[in-house]
Amino acid sequence: MTETNLTRRKFMAVSSAAIASPFVIKMTGTVTHSEAAAKENETKYNDMKSIVIYYSQTGNTKKIGQAIQKGITRQTGQCDLVRVKEITPAKLEKYDLIGIGAPTWSSCPSPIVIYFCKNLPPTLKGKHFFWYSTHGTMPGRCIIRGVQPLKEAGMTVIGWKDWYCGCKVPGHMKPWYTDGHPDEIDLAEAESFGEAMVEHSRIISDGETGIIPTLHSTETSDQIWGKGHPFVFMGAGQQSPAPDMDSNMEVEKMPYPLEIPTSMNYVCELEGMPNREGAKSQPGNELKINPDKCIRCGLCVKGCPCYNIDDSVFPYVFKTQDCEMCLFCEGICPTGAIEFEFRKPDQNAGKGDSGMADPGKGGGDISLQLELAEATGRFRRLTRREDVGPKTWEEVTGHPRHKELP
Repeated sequence: MTETNLTRRKFMAVSSAAIASPFVIKMTGTVTHSEAAAKENETKYNDMKSIVIYYSQTGNTKKIGQAIQKGITRQTGQCDLVRVKEITPAKLEKYDLIGIGAPTWSSCPSPIVIYFCKNLPPTLKGKHFFWYSTHGTMPGRCIIRGVQPLKEAGMTVIGWKDWYCGCKVPGHMKPWYTDGHPDEIDLAEAESFGEAMVEHSRIISDGETGIIPTLHSTETSDQIWGKGHPFVFMGAGQQSPAPDMDSNMEVEKMPYPLEIPTSMNYVCELEGMPNREGAKSQPGNELKINPDKCIRCGLCVKGCPCYNIDDSVFPYVFKTQDCEMCLFCEGICPTGAIEFEFRKPDQNAGKGDSGMADPGKGGGDISLQLELAEATGRFRRLTRREDVGPKTWEEVTGHPRHKELP
């Protein structure tokens, strides 16, 4: 990239952050601080101890977290950045400002992050938290579903923001609609967001509690971000119909086999829908570990967000097929020992008119949701619609598909 082009992109990043300022204030309650960009070496609040905690399978949530960390550090001189698997909630007591970030699955934050938030100790009540989400085409209610557990735990949530990011998920076509994100403009916005959270925290600490934002209603959220993943508006209970059985037969209620429920089960709990039962994988197409290929590296065990792989035996076994089915285990395996038959995506998905005039009411059409996001200035299209596909992510990548643990 030439020096002229780099200068132009940096100007665009600052301009984009400035243009987005009214939207950020209106939609997230965050305070912008554009003049901080010219004071990179100044640290105003060096008595504030901060941390950003994240979960990231593709690296996108990590990149946004690193940019937020940079913005906070510019203001305070310090900000730790930690993977959610590397810290326990009890270790947060020494921090004044705590940020949590998660990717979005089924229009819901990844369950391991929700589990972390639900286990925050009462001693943290009142501390300042902020939330950020990364997502592909269908964010849905990811902000509500991330912020709400923090508020229910008694934390003071001082702001939130979301970013569109490229998609590295099995079954998704490559290129994907949101590929190219996060780019320099996104990362500049993330830095500004980090700076804003420091300013916001200090203003609130000085007694201006009236600027603490109010979480959107589900109706408002659906108008801004769309309802999200089709699973949500179809009704989670419809995903796996229960088998026919004698109505007089007693059914034993078995405990969920995993410590961390899946995103679908979490959404069912929030929305008051019947709990999703039955494995996500189809009969005859279960996740399997090929002992002839397995080298016992343990990366699948360390990477699983639901702790679903038992390595106390060989070959390793899955505790249940009703896991998140994120397939990170398949992607992190260097030898392809985890075997699964991927479904072929609909090549026309998202490219036609689904008949839904309002994404807030239906939410399942990718094109409509992205067009709405473009019209409101929330999405910048970097991949042309006609360039999406035709191959899938797993067809254009080899093992290991993922290069680092989340």
